Amino acid sequence: MFLDEVGTLSLVGQGKLLRALQEGEIERVGGVRTIKLDVRVVAATNVDLQAEVRAGRFREDLYFRLDVFPIHLPPLRERREDIPLLMNYFLHRYVRLHGRTVHGFTARAVKALLNYDFPGNIRELQNLVERGVISAEEGGVIDVPHMLRREQLRDNAMYSLDAAGALSIGKDTEAASAAAAPASLLERLGDAGTVSLPSLERRLMDEAVARASGNLAAAARLLGLTRAQLAYRLKTARSSG
Repeated sequence: MFLDEVGTLSLVGQGKLLRALQEGEIERVGGVRTIKLDVRVVAATNVDLQAEVRAGRFREDLYFRLDVFPIHLPPLRERREDIPLLMNYFLHRYVRLHGRTVHGFTARAVKALLNYDFPGNIRELQNLVERGVISAEEGGVIDVPHMLRREQLRDNAMYSLDAAGALSIGKDTEAASAAAAPASLLERLGDAGTVSLPSLERRLMDEAVARASGNLAAAARLLGLTRAQLAYRLKTARSSG
């Protein structure tokens, strides 16, 4: 049995819970007989129960009865490496629930959530992703305005994902990324002469398909296209080549 937010129980409710835990029996509302219980209880709270005991808002005997095997779970802002995993989980969950087609998040949406303080913890992240799934365009991606209001955003971002997908920290992350960025495409072509746009497009599509292990839908998402658009362009490029 999972008891969420046990710290908000009234003193009367705390007494009843203590009896149930201590005696292993309950009485139903309106019932006239006791019922034996055989359950394992997990209780959760986001408040400091020891402080609540000192303030007289939580029974000390109930606190010690619950504090058999304590597990401390840090708030989401202290374990930001979990944010991308939870974003992906909630995205797939709410895409199925609302019957929508949404292909992930923009890079700035990921960065915004990595730097958000989440006063509402995981429930707030869950709500933000659901809001994004509902607000994003069908077949599109979730961006910052789909989830966060302007007053919720912070100016000085500290966290981002590096090229390998790992969490990196530092105010100069963007500047460092820009400094490490490769030269422009024209600069990399060097003295190759004139640029053939069809050949560049064909190479870009082939590389996307290869990176997606032949999955056209995934390759299309890398290029910002629909699967049908990519399939048509590949067919046209191969027939003209």
